Amino acid sequence: MMSTQLKEIVNSEERTFRRERILIVDDDEAIRHLLRRILEREGYTTESAANAEDAVDFLKKQSFDLVVSDVVMPGKSGIQLLEEIRINYPNISTLMISGNSTKKTAEAVISKGAYDFLLKPFQKKQVVISVSNALRRRALDLQSQFEVQNLENIIQDQTQDLFKANERLSSILDGTIKAMSLAVESRDPYTSGHQQRVADIAVAIAIRMNFSMERVHYLEMAGMIHDIGKISVPAEILCKPTRLSEAEFNIMKEHPLTGYKILKEIEFPYPLAKIVYQHHERVDGSGYPNGLSGDEIYLEAKILAVADVVEAMASHRPYRAALGIEVALDEIKKNRGRMFDPDVVDACCYLFENNLIKLA
Repeated sequence: MMSTQLKEIVNSEERTFRRERILIVDDDEAIRHLLRRILEREGYTTESAANAEDAVDFLKKQSFDLVVSDVVMPGKSGIQLLEEIRINYPNISTLMISGNSTKKTAEAVISKGAYDFLLKPFQKKQVVISVSNALRRRALDLQSQFEVQNLENIIQDQTQDLFKANERLSSILDGTIKAMSLAVESRDPYTSGHQQRVADIAVAIAIRMNFSMERVHYLEMAGMIHDIGKISVPAEILCKPTRLSEAEFNIMKEHPLTGYKILKEIEFPYPLAKIVYQHHERVDGSGYPNGLSGDEIYLEAKILAVADVVEAMASHRPYRAALGIEVALDEIKKNRGRMFDPDVVDACCYLFENNLIKLA
């Protein structure tokens, strides 16, 4: 147990090192003098003002931790001063005093943000306890504000770090997609650039159809690697200068499944593997490999289907010359609503017919 003498020494040391500044506001000089004497003996630094207007001047020029103010004063009232402090000096705590003991007055000052309400005549002990409690609550509020701000700063820093990490991962992913695309095209130099051109057409269609930019980005990725499964097709089939036999075409038709198997183990944030798997499906169920139809097919896959056909028909192939964009557009128009999604066909035709996109 701490002895009485030791407690006195500790309390004396605490008073000696206190740095809290208190502004006393009261039109009664005797009250101001009494409060200053009580508080300065407790180690606080004080200033006094005879009215709210003088108090405002003090607040503009000096910093205070606590304002102890009378409620009723000539001119601006203590409640008006309290409201001004709350707006302009929110980190200053307030303690109100009054000779009016009505419940309404007490509720009014507390609702305006005062920490406590003292009734005249008051005892020294009451003043010391109320001031100490008000300053302690102020310290807790400031500490809470600091911790909240510190937490917000930490969250902001971590968000920035996460954003940078996501950007880096996105860049790595884009580079990986590009490398996979080049790996396929290195085996078939005659169709070099096909996947990129399909991706470009698909992106333009998706933007025309009001896709979100995130969805457009992943559709572009799918377009860049939609033929990844051709990496398992023999080169003599890929580069054959004449039309494929039925057996060879059956081998070629395996590339969507192969592409799906390659991509399904990669945790893309979008169903790229399934979109690639479906890019040869047709709305009427006549496509391959699973004969899907209608809403069973991803809209992204329907877009790739149109972009793939347009690019292939309009470009040169080992077994034929380029047919041109007009023939390609006629083909998708002819099969609009049957093999190809009508909205996708309309968007594609609009882009080419208005020269909003051209094949390189």
